[in-house]
Amino acid sequence: MAKNRIKVGNTEVEISDLMERMLDQVRKGADGEILEAMEDYQAELLESATATWPVGRDRKAAPGEPTGSGGTRAHSVNLFERRTAFAGRGIEVSLVNTAGWAWAVRFGREALSGRTKGKKAWTELVSKPGKKGALAIADNMTERLIELAEKTPKGKK
Repeated sequence: MAKNRIKVGNTEVEISDLMERMLDQVRKGADGEILEAMEDYQAELLESATATWPVGRDRKAAPGEPTGSGGTRAHSVNLFERRTAFAGRGIEVSLVNTAGWAWAVRFGREALSGRTKGKKAWTELVSKPGKKGALAIADNMTERLIELAEKTPKGKK
């Protein structure tokens, strides 16, 4: 198997031909499979988070805050956004809540989700499941990337 050397300054890295073909498949997105899997999980995460997100009482909106009906502050459950963007590390898929207070939302005594009182909703419904899901996607796609890299003709990099 051919090996390629990349040298920058005093650092030299040796990459096998298979690894280079695998990296090429990542760049191409494995024919869109990786991005599709990421966005599918993003949609599932949004659906499960909004289904059990705690909603408190109506509050008067402060200047600059998003408003709902009747001049009250919009509930953070309605301010989730799905984002897919190019970043320095490649394509990033994320779920954000544009409410400035979303990080502070906690489950109260009447939490219908079965979550422990006082736990932060963002941590329990978005952050922890998001990290777990990202690892699962990476694990599932590893075998598929190797399979695609092995199928790529050696002359076609």
